[in-house]
Amino acid sequence: MRRSERLWYLAYRYRMGASFHGAWVEDPDVGDVATRLGADPASGVGCRWADLRSGLDIDENGCLAWVGRLTENWTQIIFVGNPDFEPLPDLSSGNRRALCFSWTVNGVDDLYYAVDGRCRTVFSVTRPGVRGGPDPHALDSYASGLQFDAQDSSWESDPDLLPGWMEYCAWEERRLEEAPSEGDYAGTGDDYEGMRPEWGHLLELAVNGYNPPIATCITSALILVGRVTGRELDEAWLEGVHTRFRV
Repeated sequence: MRRSERLWYLAYRYRMGASFHGAWVEDPDVGDVATRLGADPASGVGCRWADLRSGLDIDENGCLAWVGRLTENWTQIIFVGNPDFEPLPDLSSGNRRALCFSWTVNGVDDLYYAVDGRCRTVFSVTRPGVRGGPDPHALDSYASGLQFDAQDSSWESDPDLLPGWMEYCAWEERRLEEAPSEGDYAGTGDDYEGMRPEWGHLLELAVNGYNPPIATCITSALILVGRVTGRELDEAWLEGVHTRFRV
């Protein structure tokens, strides 16, 4: 594993490599945060990540928020399901700071930063130097030394690159070019019959959205968030008991 990809790998180990939606708010009161998310604080249930969906039937329009203190002053939120709303205005109200960041296998979203109910910065984590919002450079001081370029190719010569990744990618590209038709679903049947057995874990990573420059961009974004809040997303927090809310 390349160190520049370490936080993507952490999310992947907790089944969030393909999809993640997180928010961070400068407020240590979990009940207050739940209220501003539109949840009833009294409805919260303490649970671990592995038990988050236990006893619940979450449809495609449903959403859970797993909410817990991250530091003395910040709370971390991981959404599960369909967070079909914009939480930053309410989370950052009352002169608070808040951030929001997400990705899926289809792409990586910008990092949003809000203060006192208003978005201040829209920070592209895949296009170097691209910023937006009324205060576009508000996060620049936290970005030193980080990599935000989805087109970067320096990883190709990195000695810490996953063994066999380049060969697997070349084989996969040829396989797709030789597919009988666009309508064929590439992940079933005999499509992978000729794949080397030792590439099975590489295929699993790819299905979960792994791509070296994207994993680096995602890791860099989460490091930036950690610099703002004072603590990165880490295994100790993910293994803890936090409060589950329906939102």
